[in-house]
Amino acid sequence: MEWTTGHWWVNLSQQGALAWSGQVVVVVGLAVAASWLIRYLAARLAQQLSAHNTPYFRAFLEAFRLPASLAVWLMTAGWILRVTQGMVNLPLLEVIPLLQRLVFILLFAWFLLRFISLSYHYLRLSDFRKSSFDSSTAEVIYKLLQLVVVIAIALMFLQSAGISISGLLAFGGVGGLAVGLAARDMLANLFGGLTLYLDRPFRVGEKIRILGTEVEGWVEDIGWRKTRVRNYERQPIYVPNALFGNSAVVNPSRVVNRRIRQTVGLRYEDRSVLPDIMERLTTYLKKHQEIDKNRPIEVRFVAYGASSLDVLIYCFAVCKDYEDLLRIQEQVLLKAGEIIMAFGADIAFPTRRLEVDWPAEKNSVGSTGKDTNE
Repeated sequence: MEWTTGHWWVNLSQQGALAWSGQVVVVVGLAVAASWLIRYLAARLAQQLSAHNTPYFRAFLEAFRLPASLAVWLMTAGWILRVTQGMVNLPLLEVIPLLQRLVFILLFAWFLLRFISLSYHYLRLSDFRKSSFDSSTAEVIYKLLQLVVVIAIALMFLQSAGISISGLLAFGGVGGLAVGLAARDMLANLFGGLTLYLDRPFRVGEKIRILGTEVEGWVEDIGWRKTRVRNYERQPIYVPNALFGNSAVVNPSRVVNRRIRQTVGLRYEDRSVLPDIMERLTTYLKKHQEIDKNRPIEVRFVAYGASSLDVLIYCFAVCKDYEDLLRIQEQVLLKAGEIIMAFGADIAFPTRRLEVDWPAEKNSVGSTGKDTNE
């Protein structure tokens, strides 16, 4: 007698319902044991590896546990249905191999996506290569891998289902043009997001300003279609990624120095001590530990103001944060005031001098007039 299944143990299905039930019980018991063993070993290994810098292997075990357990039950269900087909011969059971193959593909896709997601998650949480870890690069790799897996699994699924991929690709070439024209803005945002990931003009947490717009704040998220920026009022601003390809972006977070440019006004009567004040202030700036000596340090008389002699203080602070700039600038201005006071000079304030030209007095006023009349 010819058996379509090709396995010797399927022959036992012809020995009666009792023997068939016994086989099912044994196989289900083995499936329970195998499923439990897979989950137990994977959980124990993942727990032991949690204290070590092995994010990828730990992610592999956790991603493998559930799909492998379900694969065991899928094979068990497939065996039971094939044995049942040999006894009952239902036409509907003929699609079991196809369904089983498709479900295996979905389980494999689930495993790959979980592995990619968990690897990215554990890599961000661990101290593994902390000094060289770039969250933006890791995020774009994570998203690209997800996209590749989804496309590859979709093609495998269609091919296994009997759908011609070549015909689908030919249809997609014609329809893709129409879709591309309709979704032009969306595609521009997607390519803009890809450009941001490749060029990396800024990263999450950095402060940016887009010239020609009112967008200024801290980057919170860089997506494929839009980037979320939090402004000074703590309001979220969602910027289409296509805007970054057509606009200049200023990134103050990557400055090497912060510039100090302030003008101090002295009184006009302090003109004689002006050179000494500028020399003393220049010496102070050159000795200041938080002023960059490799950048220009200038203290210059620049203008005769309406009420003051204007002196420009120009230098660069060794800092990146704006708060540190304000602190150093405050020190410089306070010291400038002390130096000015030490020379007996003072800070000018707006004054206005009014000259009144009175008309000439007459030769005789009052009593003089009376004398004239006499």
